Amino acid sequence: MRCALPMYPFPAASLDQFWHGLFDCMQREGIADVPHQLEQPQDLLQHWQEPGLLLSQACGYPVSTLLHGQVQVVGAFHFDVPGCEQANYSSSLWVRKEDAAKPLPAFHGAVAACNERHSQSGYHALRSAVARFASDGRFFSEVLFSGAHRQSARLVAGGKADIAALDCVSAYFLSRQEPEVFSRLAAIGFTTPMPGLPLITASATPPAVLAALRRALAASIEAPGLEHARSAMRISGFSVLGEQDYRICASKAEQNLADGLADW
Repeated sequence: MRCALPMYPFPAASLDQFWHGLFDCMQREGIADVPHQLEQPQDLLQHWQEPGLLLSQACGYPVSTLLHGQVQVVGAFHFDVPGCEQANYSSSLWVRKEDAAKPLPAFHGAVAACNERHSQSGYHALRSAVARFASDGRFFSEVLFSGAHRQSARLVAGGKADIAALDCVSAYFLSRQEPEVFSRLAAIGFTTPMPGLPLITASATPPAVLAALRRALAASIEAPGLEHARSAMRISGFSVLGEQDYRICASKAEQNLADGLADW
């Protein structure tokens, strides 16, 4: 079976400690063939579609579109960072410090940096934020695709882009890992909250195993030996969610197109 938690730049030692604790919780629930180590997949879409996927973390937009019918949603972690509430999260909007006093409409005609088109937090959340300010379906003069939130932040800090939407959990960790970059940036607001990054399992995972995964994840939130790891990873809870909770990601993207916002 295959497992990964590939979406956030967690402190490596804390992630390792948390996984070993979650491994124990999964073992106690009778889940078979749990790997001792997490994978570090390079091709996320291929990884998410693996038939032997036991547990991973994905993005809400592809779960509601490309991965529809191919995975099951297990639930979502809660994170104790600005921009999160219970199982919901948002994107923080980052600009250079000298532009921090500008309202979002003032970035009409600016250059945006996005990680990639299938990202809820870096692409679709930003589209939803600017849709009502667009003219003839356009808001930005150019959109650069960086490949990662970390790179989007660097593009803005370096002056190659003017604004980027970063997953608020990613931004929390990146701001501590790249203080020089973030010393040149300021957050000017948050996008509309959406369901947090989904924990998923393969479509073929039996219902009994899905239920056991949910119990194991809930137990990991209460396990006293994992307090330090959870604190370092900012994990504060877990909610059971289903695929229906993520349909809003696809429907909002479709609404932006229907309302006339051009593709970037």
